[in-house]
Parts: sequence; structure tokens; C-alpha cells
Amino acid sequence: MSNDEWLVTVVSLVLGPAAWLYWLMTLVNVCQLSGRRKHIGALAAVLVACALVLGSVLLFLSAPDVRNAPEYLVMYWMLGLAWIRGCEFLFVYAGMSVRDDVVERANLAALPALGGALLGAMLCFAGGNVGSGPGWWVVVFSAGLATLGLAGTWLLVESIAHPGESVTIDRDLAAGIRLGGLLLASGLILGRAVAGDWYSMEATVRDFAHFAWAVVPLAGAAMLIETLARPTVERPRPSAVLAGALPALVYILFAVVLVATAGWPA
Repeated sequence: MSNDEWLVTVVSLVLGPAAWLYWLMTLVNVCQLSGRRKHIGALAAVLVACALVLGSVLLFLSAPDVRNAPEYLVMYWMLGLAWIRGCEFLFVYAGMSVRDDVVERANLAALPALGGALLGAMLCFAGGNVGSGPGWWVVVFSAGLATLGLAGTWLLVESIAHPGESVTIDRDLAAGIRLGGLLLASGLILGRAVAGDWYSMEATVRDFAHFAWAVVPLAGAAMLIETLARPTVERPRPSAVLAGALPALVYILFAVVLVATAGWPA
């Protein structure tokens, strides 16, 4: 490993696994009610799922010189954990916070929304690791492109349909499940959009635009569903299954079918 790769590894260790561990410990200290500790357990399970997703991609879909070298597997794995730590820090700009909404306010509706956001961000990073490239900066560029697309999708839907208000103000579990499903599905599409061997920045952006367009109809459908399914005076608590899990499943199935039929990234 070169000097810059060692530096990336050390910095990622501090900002990734170490920062997550410290964050979880501080959240435990914040909690006073046993019910809220269950939320921290669920958050920890989401982080484990993120780590497993990235680990699987690195072991089976990354470049041969990565998956056959333990030091590079560790470097990119820790870089991925640091990546979603940074994303979680920025969730507040979309109007939601893990610490404030999930832990301090014990808002159950925020848990699936932010869990889907973390998994979506990890899928964006994982997609940047699929294929061969000249170095770690290629992964950062590709993952950054996909993550910006995810952030843009979230902010667009939020600015028009305001699902975050249903989650944070109305505490609507169905809205949280829908939002989490949308972000997870978008992350899968955008991660696939940056997957493949590296040729140039221009080629990566071109390939990204060619595939990432699919989040546009997905976001459009989500905005329509949010308008129809948000809580009302007559229906203050929409069904978490019919108004939440079912639309989220449709979002995810759309993304899975799209990625499955796209073929192996070139």
C-alpha cells in the first residue's frame, strides 16, 4: 500500500468504525427509557447490515487486486463506514436526525426512514467499488456522484411532497416506511449507475446519467403517493402495511428488476 492509501485507511478507521462506536455509546448515555434503547439496537442492526452489504460487494464484485488483498478490503470497508457516518451527519439538512428524532424523541416513524437512508447511502458507496480502477480516489468520485444523486432525490421529494413532515411532526409510521423504501431503492439504482470499470471522469458521468434517470419516475411516483397517503383529519394513522410497506416494496422491486435486467456493468 502507498503512503496515501495508509493515510486513507487510518483516517477512515477514525471517522468510520471508531466514530460509529463512540456515537452509539453517547446515544446509550442519552437514553433514559428502556424503550429508547431498543431503537439504538435497531440502529446498530442497520449499521451491521450496511457493513455486510459493503463486505459482500468487496469480496465478490470489486476489482481482483482488491478482493485478493486483505489490506485493501479493510481500507475500503472502513472507508465505506466513514462514508455513511458523514452522510448521517448531513441528514439534518433533509430535516431529519437520528439523535433527535429516533433517540431523544423516540419517534418510531423516523427509524425506517433513516435506516433506509443509511442503506441507500451504503449502496451508493458499494456501487463505486464494483469494477476495476486506478485507485481509491476513483471510488470516492463514483460514490460521491451516486450519493449526490441520492441527496438530490431526497431533497426534491421533500421539497414538493414533504414526507419528512409526516414523519417528524405527525409521527406517521407508514410515511417513514415509504421514505425508507424510496431511499433504499434510489440507492440501489444510483449505486448501479456508477458500477463498472473506470475509464475516465467523463465516461463515468455519462454512464451515470444513462442509468440514473430511472430515479426520476421513481421520485415522481413517490411524490404522488405521498400526496394521496399522508395523514388527514379523517385518517390520522394510515395503515403501516397498505400505506407504508406496500408502496415501499413496490419501490424496491422496481429498483431490483431494473438492476437485474440491466446486465453486468461494463
